[in-house]
Amino acid sequence: MLKTVELSRSKKTKGCAVTYRAGTKNKFDTCPTTCALNGSGCGSFKIDHDYLNAVLDSKPKRGHGITYSHFNPNLWAHKLKPTKTTINYSSDSIFDAIQWHKKFNSVSNNLTYLPIVTVVDEKFFVNGKSKTVSGVQFVRCPAEYNKKTNCNNCGNFSPLCAKLDRNYIVAFTVHGTQKNLAASDDKGGCYAGGGNVAIHWQSTSEQEQILSDADKLRAFAKTLHPATVLRHHIAGDIGVDT
Repeated sequence: MLKTVELSRSKKTKGCAVTYRAGTKNKFDTCPTTCALNGSGCGSFKIDHDYLNAVLDSKPKRGHGITYSHFNPNLWAHKLKPTKTTINYSSDSIFDAIQWHKKFNSVSNNLTYLPIVTVVDEKFFVNGKSKTVSGVQFVRCPAEYNKKTNCNNCGNFSPLCAKLDRNYIVAFTVHGTQKNLAASDDKGGCYAGGGNVAIHWQSTSEQEQILSDADKLRAFAKTLHPATVLRHHIAGDIGVDT
């Protein structure tokens, strides 16, 4: 199920077009079961390739398409191109992020692109806005320390998460009602599992829908003004709805 919002009023995504994606039986059913933040016991084992292609193709003219996925990037990273939506791999940990970054940025690698994000604890950036670990730079989400910055105007309207060939990892400090769980080694802690995001996500799961998620997204994207920032599935992922 897919919910579309032409103009978000949320603090983080104000001014962006956004979507939410949820399973019909459980809101986590489009998310991978392997995601460390998914403690629901539900989820998907396979990618919905029709929806994935729709996400990639739904980049507004002269604008940006941005999203994130917890699915293994070996299954989708080969489809990333500068003309399409930027999909960021949401890594499970700093160590995981570093390993994937080095794999895709090695001299012998021909996979070209893998933008990566991860979640860090509240003390990670205590001394600044960036930090280098094992030779890899982590850059803090600007919206966390600048009240005037959000996903729409980040990077002077060129959002960090939309930069496909960046040589750094974007890091988000644990947030949401389950941030303590997200920062721990226990499974669970998804930021979308509580608060206002969870309300929108649950209503998405319960709505009636005739079109497939892919077809609904394609139709929605065609209505957006040029230069729009489209943030795909604020909650949910690219998995087959189980």
